[in-house]
Amino acid sequence: MSLELNNISKSFGAVNVLSDINITIEEGDFLVLLGASGCGKSTLLNCIAGLEDVSGGELKINGVRVNEVDASDRNVAMVFQSYALYPTMKVERNISFALECQGVPKAERKEAVHRVAELLHISELLDRKPGQLSGGQRQRVAIGRALVRNPAIFLLDEPMSNLDAKLRNKMRSELRDLHRELGATFVLVTHDQIEAMSMATKVAVLDQGRVQQFGTPFEIYHRPENLFVAAFVGQTKMNFFNGEFTSVGDIQGIKVGDTHIPLTAYSFEHEPKPGQEIVLGIRPEDIYEAETITPSANSFALELKVSARELTGGDTNVGFDFEGETLRCRYKSARMPAIGSKQKLLMDLDNCAVFDASSELRI
Repeated sequence: MSLELNNISKSFGAVNVLSDINITIEEGDFLVLLGASGCGKSTLLNCIAGLEDVSGGELKINGVRVNEVDASDRNVAMVFQSYALYPTMKVERNISFALECQGVPKAERKEAVHRVAELLHISELLDRKPGQLSGGQRQRVAIGRALVRNPAIFLLDEPMSNLDAKLRNKMRSELRDLHRELGATFVLVTHDQIEAMSMATKVAVLDQGRVQQFGTPFEIYHRPENLFVAAFVGQTKMNFFNGEFTSVGDIQGIKVGDTHIPLTAYSFEHEPKPGQEIVLGIRPEDIYEAETITPSANSFALELKVSARELTGGDTNVGFDFEGETLRCRYKSARMPAIGSKQKLLMDLDNCAVFDASSELRI
């Protein structure tokens, strides 16, 4: 089913929690609402579910307005962060209980439960109670309880936050496969960027109750629309350098301290004026050890001194002194440079982003 959120707002008394939310997804999309704690993403999910009334705007499911429709009649299913399983019921009844309440015949309920259990690989768990299950098994049961209802839209509120890192990776893969197999519409809330980038077909980045950017994972990562999205999305913090826009003939660039970095290959949406304060953003993974790659036409060479390093396993995050700031890049751990040593680097300016310093919007 498709989902449309048109100018959705939500207030609790005088506190405005959501403002002007506009999101449209098609049937079969996997939408991830991504943001830090308190940004409004769970409130928005509750509004979609009907657990909270919207204060303004229009919410449509498959083209039909559902603002006044009760949660039980919206044909959506929620998977909660806490799993919310009935501790005294066995897994089979936990999954089938909603069907039982709807008066579905026992034989039909049993068939539906076994079909879902096979899909989620939990058939051997049907006679157990939640207290006898691991976190990952409880999560599958919670998903099964939603799945058995055959809803129009699956809503998932940080369903993997209680799992350890290894199990979270496994569940992420299983959810992605489940979505692909069902072809259903999923909406998932998370603060985990890896979850968003690896599972979503569409991502909405939220901050302070507003959508900062809505698009595909590729667009969110490679073409951030503002400084907030550029800074928030990415496993390692993006490098930002403030400077003045320079333009002499066909040579455009940014002057950062005493360094002039050319931006001749950058496609400005709104070209700044000479002397205008702009911000250059470049991700650590787009800065390379000069000896490891062949320079491209849009590479910028630097020789800088190592100021910090942090081993993260296969990679090392390395910091360099650059015009009074720290420039971060990644080295392979086997090539960890010494503190204080000078290293030759290449910036790949094909993948940089430029923002207006005053508006913080991409230009």
